[in-house]
Amino acid sequence: MKIEKRVLDGALRVLGKVVCQNSPVEEYRSIRFQGEKDSVKVSATDGREWITFDLPCKADEIFDFAIELKTLRERIRHEYGETIELTGKSLPWTDVAPVPDEAVQIVLPENFTALLELAAQLVDRESPRQILQGINLSSSGITATNGRELLHLSLSLQLKEDITLPFPSALLTARIATPSILKVWQSNGIRMFRIEIGNLCWQGMALSGTFPDWRQVIPSSKMLDYQITIHEPEKIISFLKTVPDHEPNHGIELSITPAGLVIIPVNYPDMQLEVKAELTGQPPRVALALNKYILMRMLQQGYTRFRAHSDGGVPVVASGGRGQYIAMPIRILPKTNIKEKQAMEPVKTIKPDVAAVEVNPMEELNSSIEELRGKLRTLFEESALLSRKVKEAVLQQKQREREFIQAKRAIERIRMAI
Repeated sequence: MKIEKRVLDGALRVLGKVVCQNSPVEEYRSIRFQGEKDSVKVSATDGREWITFDLPCKADEIFDFAIELKTLRERIRHEYGETIELTGKSLPWTDVAPVPDEAVQIVLPENFTALLELAAQLVDRESPRQILQGINLSSSGITATNGRELLHLSLSLQLKEDITLPFPSALLTARIATPSILKVWQSNGIRMFRIEIGNLCWQGMALSGTFPDWRQVIPSSKMLDYQITIHEPEKIISFLKTVPDHEPNHGIELSITPAGLVIIPVNYPDMQLEVKAELTGQPPRVALALNKYILMRMLQQGYTRFRAHSDGGVPVVASGGRGQYIAMPIRILPKTNIKEKQAMEPVKTIKPDVAAVEVNPMEELNSSIEELRGKLRTLFEESALLSRKVKEAVLQQKQREREFIQAKRAIERIRMAI
């Protein structure tokens, strides 16, 4: 079978997103070529997702073989010319489950992949909650959240029940901007999906669990008593890129002034930026503060109108982009500037004024809660990392055991031959 290197290389960039090169299962490490004469189906799987490309080729007969992805890439790299001739070995392959006639079929718009790309920016692929590692589709649109921020993109989909897709790495890499078809069905108690877009087909198992209801996250209009409209988002984005990180919150304060808006990094107050902005409604009694990366994503996606509550503690609702962007503000405790003066006088004992340094119990409680959330988030991330390392260690141990058994059998055969 002969195929153009350029065409095959483009397909491998997408297929490589599901190939598990360290898997002990050869099928999951390989690319399958199946076809005849002038067309070939190039596919890959990890056991939960299947990616298939329909590509042009030249062949004299029907063929069905597989080549490991690593080997295939090396052959392409060392092959000269515009085309490459491929042969491989036959593998027992898990066929893609057929789509039943009763499957729900929905036509997706041309910009569906672009909308997924916006939602994917919020997905936490290391989240301990598997359902938050994907993107939810419902009759009202596309939703993604990581527990700290949520994005809902309005899109009319004829879905009776919502479905959560795994992270769409293949679609985001392919970037095919054409109308597509979504098919959803139930198979042995598992929700299945299939998206056909251009010459690409993505099929897999939906994530199990209940996705958070975005409607319950959005506060009512009565709770949002003021709005900030930002007129210079590009200027703020450029400024935020220069602000150093500071765990765990990366806080950025948005302070309202008569001239507009002052952007102040919470942990680097000497770095400030004044921009043009407009305030509508009740002047805030508590300064609005957001995570640096959340604020940057909002502005990059075109969300320039922020609605919030003047006393804080209520999720911020941003508009101006493709949908609704919701984020939790950061609670900032009031800071007291204490200047020590040195004088050539005897040291005097001064009784502290308890009333002057008394801290609001509610603010202290909120601060403790935020600190606890940060520690829990770090703990979850370390737990996920540890779990992944354990799995890798188990796979390596099994590989060593197999190599030991093979070596032992080879030694026994040599002894018998002698």
